[in-house]
Amino acid sequence: MEENAWNRAEPADLKHGYSGQNELLRDFLTLLDLQLYYYYAHHQWLGPSSEMKNLLGLVVTREEFEHNLTKAAQRGLPEELNEEEQYQLRLAETAIRLRLERTHGSFPVMELFDRFQLTDFQRRCVLTAYAPEIDLKYTKLYAYLQDDMTRKAAGVGLCCEMFLPEGEELASCIAGFQGDSGFLRLFEPAELQKGLLVLRRETVEFLANGTVADCGEYRLFDGSDPVQPEPLTIQKDIARQLDAAFAYPGQCILRLSGPQGGGKRFQIEHLMARHGQRCVFAELEGDNWLNRAKNAALAADLTDSYLCLCHLERKDETGQPAPPPDSMLAELERLELHREKRFFLSGMPLPMRRRMLTVELELPQASESERLTLFQNALRDMPLTGCTVEELASKFRFSPRQICTACEQAVGLARLNGEKAVSVELIHRCCYRQSVHRLGELASQVRPGYSWDDVVLPEAQKNLMRRACGHIRYRHLVASKWGFEKKVGYGWGLSILFAGSPGTGKTMCAQVIAAELNMELYKINLSQIVSKYIGETEKNLRALFSEAKNASCILFFDECDAIFGKRSEVKDSHDRNANVEVAYLLQQIEEYDGVCILATNLVGNIDAAFMRRITYVVHFPFPEAPAREAIYRGMLPADAPVSEDVDWRFLAEKFELSGGHIKNIILSAAFMAAGENAPISMQHLLQSAVTEMKKNEIVVVREQLREYADLLEGE
Repeated sequence: MEENAWNRAEPADLKHGYSGQNELLRDFLTLLDLQLYYYYAHHQWLGPSSEMKNLLGLVVTREEFEHNLTKAAQRGLPEELNEEEQYQLRLAETAIRLRLERTHGSFPVMELFDRFQLTDFQRRCVLTAYAPEIDLKYTKLYAYLQDDMTRKAAGVGLCCEMFLPEGEELASCIAGFQGDSGFLRLFEPAELQKGLLVLRRETVEFLANGTVADCGEYRLFDGSDPVQPEPLTIQKDIARQLDAAFAYPGQCILRLSGPQGGGKRFQIEHLMARHGQRCVFAELEGDNWLNRAKNAALAADLTDSYLCLCHLERKDETGQPAPPPDSMLAELERLELHREKRFFLSGMPLPMRRRMLTVELELPQASESERLTLFQNALRDMPLTGCTVEELASKFRFSPRQICTACEQAVGLARLNGEKAVSVELIHRCCYRQSVHRLGELASQVRPGYSWDDVVLPEAQKNLMRRACGHIRYRHLVASKWGFEKKVGYGWGLSILFAGSPGTGKTMCAQVIAAELNMELYKINLSQIVSKYIGETEKNLRALFSEAKNASCILFFDECDAIFGKRSEVKDSHDRNANVEVAYLLQQIEEYDGVCILATNLVGNIDAAFMRRITYVVHFPFPEAPAREAIYRGMLPADAPVSEDVDWRFLAEKFELSGGHIKNIILSAAFMAAGENAPISMQHLLQSAVTEMKKNEIVVVREQLREYADLLEGE
């Protein structure tokens, strides 16, 4: 190496500061090259002749053994340098210092030094570890100087010998690399245990770009960014409490708990935006939470950001959410951070015993008025047709994130299709895509296939069902605007009881109401609810109603008298347990604020206590002849071929059957006609009707069929 190789800059350059980090790093690396050269020149090699064979490390020769036995203990490089070499190093260091004093602005490398308050020795260690990221030549230089071609990173011993601070012993300098705090956080812990200085990914990324990129473990939010989050339209009292806690002068933990998607992270983003600060949001799901938290803490300190730890809740042995253990919270509290405030976000309240001052804030489930505000704000750019935002807020007990996502998708799809408004079908479809529930384990979804035109009932019954639908459409008006919610604290759910003989249209009307309200309909599987084991039925009912709240759907209990039966006198433990199940069901029905439809053939078997909690009772009468004729005609699709010889009035008068039986007759006749490749005729319908009567053990006398008796030849 040529003498004075460091002195590459012209004297005029010393009068100007650095124009960029690359220029600064070039001078740092030139200084490093000079130090490496001096270390090379004064190094005590493995053999006296410094031949290549002594560097192979495959065998220990006798010559090598004798040399190592007699050589002196290695000292720090500063003690080995002569006056000229010391002068050259001081000259190079002074040139860098003078140019830095004349530099306006800051570079990532200098920001890192200042934020971690690194000493001169620590700065040199960081730059030595960063050098291979700039130029791969340093991997070979480090391996050569450490007598090991596998050690391509600078070792702790190499840095301590090269940059040993004045007045410090080499052994104590090396001992300072124990632990994982302070500037050691900048290095990979696993490599540091091997004695190697390898910068962590976050450190390298910050030195190169001045920031850290988002990854699966964390995300950086910049509150000074011109693009700010959507306005905070609800939970403004929570925002005021956050501002007050944020202004507290000292270390503090701010813990926010609440349902998933309830706005916890949104509140922190708005807090950062109001104060022009940055925050790193860390995801702590899974078992590797501690490493994730440490990586995020380093990213926060590098970028001068606050740290927000999300998803602190764990899962118990059954897979259900559970609070984090106290040991986990203690580890997170011990994380080394430059900022005095840290944020913990969880789906449930956390244990309160903490060493550091802790402020606990809970975000409740969004109320109906808050949901209305969110729907109005999310749909402000495109009108809604077919329903109102008040109806949506009443139906869907969504979190703020679910509402915003559903509306964004609906507006986007409407624009994609060239529409100028969001239709009622589209907004409901997008809303139900946001529903997260497990109702499929306890119920089966029924797709509505009927409308009011298909219902053959007296107008009084149809009007009663239409009034029932109004409970959902106008609940916000009555409860919020008219103030009834202040008088009625609970019982805002809609429950309808359909009572009538089999086949009179109860299931059909449940589908009609679901279609009218654009809500999903789930038919309860009683076999999955009722259990012979004590306590299991109540457990299943609790899970059912809990999932129904998340689903925002209609629950349909067919043959409901099986579980809504009358309570009896207690004579043994079986009676007592049965009564407990009924009482628990009464409680759940009263507390449920959704839509519940019950159907029974035996209304007399329903417990009287249920009748008080039922909003509407609709009785389904057995259809008379005119109604049966209307059912016959209504069951035929427009495309079905029908012969002119069909006498609908005769069929309706002679066969006293309910709508369910009539449906069977029409379908059977249609298949018979299809098999003959002929239109549906009177003969097909008559034969199907007689078969349906026989199925119900009703004898059809030939004389009753009058002129149509001959159509039954061969039957």
